Amino acid sequence: MNRRDVVVGLGGLVSTGALASGTGAFSAAEVSRQASISVVNDNNGLVGLIANQEIAGVQMDGGSELTISLGDGNNPGVNVNSVYQFGAFVTDDEVSDITGDTFSVVTDGDPSDLSTGQDSLESAFAIVNQSPQDLSVTVDFDLNDDIDGGTAYAFELQSSQGGNGTREGVTTSPVTGELPAELATGESIGVSFIINALEGTTGDAISGSLSISAESV
Repeated sequence: MNRRDVVVGLGGLVSTGALASGTGAFSAAEVSRQASISVVNDNNGLVGLIANQEIAGVQMDGGSELTISLGDGNNPGVNVNSVYQFGAFVTDDEVSDITGDTFSVVTDGDPSDLSTGQDSLESAFAIVNQSPQDLSVTVDFDLNDDIDGGTAYAFELQSSQGGNGTREGVTTSPVTGELPAELATGESIGVSFIINALEGTTGDAISGSLSISAESV
């Protein structure tokens, strides 16, 4: 509902109230209404963020905020001369060339499916529309490379609709820009990623943020 619709709707309600009372005059009035707005954990938000707790480094920080943390002192990092995948991809198209000849990308027909609970989640984490309206969702990658070696990485955005998984977009290092998706009420999209340190050196680091924005459609 846009702002113009809200203003028109309230005007109609005020006019109806005045006609029902027969006059607009009164000496005093007090009207109380209840309001409840709660700040909740990421997994309970209108735009819910659900960590796959089976994936290393993807967690709810302090039980409330989703974070990806690998090699920060509290969590182990990826090995030199290695390839790691975090969450299943829908397809290995456009990413198989960064994983090396001996590594096969793990794929799943519907990795971000949450229809039967978190046990079915194969993405690293999921973004769920828990609001009553359809949303246009954009994942904005703002990552900083501090890489001396050849460490490479890829992120895939995946939708889940009616039991079928679809790649909404993929971005590979150096990551810049956005990946958009449409998300109906109750639908989810997932994010999975691969880190290739076959040519990496100790001390290579990837930091920054994945910003998620949403607006009604």
